[in-house]
Amino acid sequence: METHLLFITLGTFALALLVVAVLLLLRRRRSTLPQEEGWMTDDMVEQIIDLGVLSERQVPDEVLDLPEVSREEERFWSETWDEPERYWD
Repeated sequence: METHLLFITLGTFALALLVVAVLLLLRRRRSTLPQEEGWMTDDMVEQIIDLGVLSERQVPDEVLDLPEVSREEERFWSETWDEPERYWD
């Protein structure tokens, strides 16, 4: 009889942990969705695909630091790359 009570208690505890984990996962997912201006939505992407431009909502300039992007791009392309080693000869 004590064994059954132990399994029922452990099962209930495991079920409670599972419910808490699912609720935390759902809350985290909901909080990571883009909620501020400047995020690309599916509708915005579809409009770009259909029309070629985004006309109704423009991404603000402060989202990207264009001079920093240019510097990083220049740095990337100016790096030298080693040739891959050949493992067969």
